[in-house]
Parts: sequence; C-alpha cells; structure tokens
Amino acid sequence: MKRIFGVFLAFSFCVLMVFTGCGRKGAPVPDYSVDEFAFGALKAEAAADGSITFQGTVTGASQNLEYMVLEMQAVDGELCEGCPFLAQDQYRIDSRDAWESDSGSSFSFVYRPVFSGEAYRWRLIGHNLYSGLPDVTSPMQTVFMTGASGALSAPVSGE
Repeated sequence: MKRIFGVFLAFSFCVLMVFTGCGRKGAPVPDYSVDEFAFGALKAEAAADGSITFQGTVTGASQNLEYMVLEMQAVDGELCEGCPFLAQDQYRIDSRDAWESDSGSSFSFVYRPVFSGEAYRWRLIGHNLYSGLPDVTSPMQTVFMTGASGALSAPVSGE
C-alpha cells in the first residue's frame, strides 16, 4: 500500500510540474552578455595638419565589434556642457582596419574632419556583429585643435 501511495505521489508531483512549470512567467530569455562589448579608455589628439588621431580600447567580446561610426560636431565659440549633441559628420571605420593587434582589444585610426572648427565634440557608436544586439555608444568627448584651445571659452562649472 505504501508503494502505491509513493507512486501516486510521484506521479502527482510530475503532473503538477508539467502544468505549473518552474514558476517563471513568460518565454525563456537567452543571456546575451557573453556577446556584448563596451568602449574602454578613449582619447583623441589633434595634429598640426588638421587631422585627428582617435585611440581606444574595447572590453568584453571585442571580436563581435563589426564596425564603428565616428560622429563629429564642429564647435566654434562657447562650449556648452548641457547642449544636445548634433552630429554634422559621420565616418565609418571597419574594426579589422582599426585594430592595433591581432587580439582586437585596442584600436587607432586617423580622420580629417570635413567641417572646420576650433574644437570638435565626438562619440563612437559600435555595431555588434549580431544584428539582434543593440549598438554601443561611447560618451561624448571634446578634442581641441592644435593652437585653438585658448580661443574657445568653456563654461564655468555650474552654469
């Protein structure tokens, strides 16, 4: 009798699990974090000939960085911390052309801006090899052209 009761209890438990599941509601969601990357240290340096060298690192799954898009905005006059970033120029860089080594963790490329300016606000947008994953956008940064850093006025903190 105990054996029949045990079989009935095990069968009831299996039926209960089939109809109720594990308790999670909705479809299972895969973990894409192993395929994501992020921009690490980024810097830009202006040369006397008007070109700008961009350098940086990529952390995470850097092998999934298919290409980057450099967005630039020329700045003349006063720099505004809270002003929206309005890209005037976009330049596509294939990652295989920008990697400094075979490991694919640091990159470097040179670009000459189309619009003239005393300084440029810029950011990079990284496109993942897997189209279902979102683009990665770097923080906006500013590079001053050689000899122009004193000509621009930057707002005092708190303005």
